[in-house]
Amino acid sequence: MGRLALAGLLLLGANALPLFAVENDECLACHSDPELVKVLPNGDTLSLFVDEEKFAASVHGINELSCTDCHSDIEELNYDAEVPHPVPLQPVDCSMCHDEEAEAYAQSIHAQLREAGKDAPSCAQCHAYHYTKYLYADNVQDLENKFCLRCHDPYRFHAWLPQKATHFRHVMCTVCHAEGVSPQVHLRVFDRKSDRFVPGHELLQVLNLSEDEFLETYDANSNGILDLTELEHLKAALHGKGIHAVFFGEMGVELTPEVHRVTKAKAVQTCESCHQPGATNLQQVVFVLSKPTGEAEFFEVDPKVLTSPEVSNFYLLNATRIPLLDRIGLVVLFLGLAFALGHGVLRFLTSPLRRKKGEKS
Repeated sequence: MGRLALAGLLLLGANALPLFAVENDECLACHSDPELVKVLPNGDTLSLFVDEEKFAASVHGINELSCTDCHSDIEELNYDAEVPHPVPLQPVDCSMCHDEEAEAYAQSIHAQLREAGKDAPSCAQCHAYHYTKYLYADNVQDLENKFCLRCHDPYRFHAWLPQKATHFRHVMCTVCHAEGVSPQVHLRVFDRKSDRFVPGHELLQVLNLSEDEFLETYDANSNGILDLTELEHLKAALHGKGIHAVFFGEMGVELTPEVHRVTKAKAVQTCESCHQPGATNLQQVVFVLSKPTGEAEFFEVDPKVLTSPEVSNFYLLNATRIPLLDRIGLVVLFLGLAFALGHGVLRFLTSPLRRKKGEKS
């Protein structure tokens, strides 16, 4: 009786849905044609082609979404019509699934510009219609090239910012330009020998480890945090496999919905959040193991690692002092002072001899 009642409730609750869902294969029967286009009112053409393999590798494909999950006004296909679905289709409403992202975007400078009738990006202009990918695996340069730098030339602005090229290379735009984000330092393995970042799945293959085994193997004290000694052991293991590893540091953010709240008026224009001892932006450090899908595993790292030469590219003035360099500097200073003092003392002690030599001559 219970099963019959449940079946009845499901049928009653499904009265707004078609009895038979439209399958992706039915859509691709037409949309897999590279020559399928729509002629726009101004005479231009818009491609309606969908690459099935690229879609399958996208976030939506991986999560097995159907075409009609987004194009929800297609309830059935009429093959007797010239176009088997309603024309035109309603714009896709991303907020049906991504409500938190939509709320953050609504508070952004991009949304404000669109509301004012100006040209600014919507969801689909930043995230490809059918091929949007996970972004956790991207380094700063790849991520900004896919998004911000498609429209913005950072060198036209930021007149107040010193060392512009260094900041643009190592700091995500959203660290300063998205309100409410959680900054974190990302550490990735960079191979000096091949001059490239080594993807996480390739590291695991070289080390012959699974994701679960990685932390078990290198977190020697089992506290869930990778410290400097443990990272040095990882570096040594990679060197033994032919990878001349350094840990490449970048200032990123946790990819939460807040990254869509891009702001201009409230952009950070001070240095203290990074460039001072105990800076707030340096308190969360993670080691990134990327996956081919664009996803990644993040392992917590002891922030003290940032004061090590192992993270050689991530020296922040007044924040990440490297004790070894401090000691070397003190030794150099001491030797310089000792030489000057010794030279002065020697000249003082030998002054009588030099005077006698002068009198004889």
